[in-house]
Amino acid sequence: MALKIAVLKNHLPTCPSPYIVRSVNPETVEYDRFLDIMAAGRTTLSRTDIMAAMQLFKEELQKQLTEGKTVKTPTGSFFLNAAGSMESLDESYLPNDSEKNHEVRLHHKNDKDFEEAVLANLKITREERPDFQSPVVYSVAVAGEEGSTLRSGGIINIKGLRLRFDSKDASQGVFFVDSSGAEVRCSVYPLMLPGTIMATVPAGLAAGGYSLVLRAAVNGKDVKASSFKGLTVA
Repeated sequence: MALKIAVLKNHLPTCPSPYIVRSVNPETVEYDRFLDIMAAGRTTLSRTDIMAAMQLFKEELQKQLTEGKTVKTPTGSFFLNAAGSMESLDESYLPNDSEKNHEVRLHHKNDKDFEEAVLANLKITREERPDFQSPVVYSVAVAGEEGSTLRSGGIINIKGLRLRFDSKDASQGVFFVDSSGAEVRCSVYPLMLPGTIMATVPAGLAAGGYSLVLRAAVNGKDVKASSFKGLTVA
């Protein structure tokens, strides 16, 4: 396994870079599973022994922290941190009062050697987050046969996600784009569903290789596109 990251469009006004990196969907190891892992590790302790030790660790850590102490552990130090502001020196500190900005938070400061050991063995994989405001074209078929030769005036069947668009909007629809970048829009759509679009290949379309581009305003305002390459018109 590895830490999964995604590169996202930056909308933060304080950061000049056009993209930012975020970790995505980290896998969670539940406590019971963690006990099983530890019991199977380099130890003579049973699962019951480990569970008892972990419970003791939790109880004693809690006691020490409630006394305002910093507690050092193999992974780092636990400590409480108070924050807030006051109008006068004799004002009461009330972190449990929701009307005050007083608060006490529990923090964990990583042990340097522990953190370095984790990072030294860390693997990172990059994943792409799906854009749920964009259409996605999976396949383009003719007469139900994927990969068949397209003909001017024929019907094509497009499969994918979030494909439905406003056919009255000239900026949306299905477009055939040739190698020079010139494009022709399909004007007839016998069927329009979110997962299936049927369109008529424009009449008089010259023979040759094309890419198909489907443009749709999935969110009702921003027109986004998905392309499918490698089509041939006879």
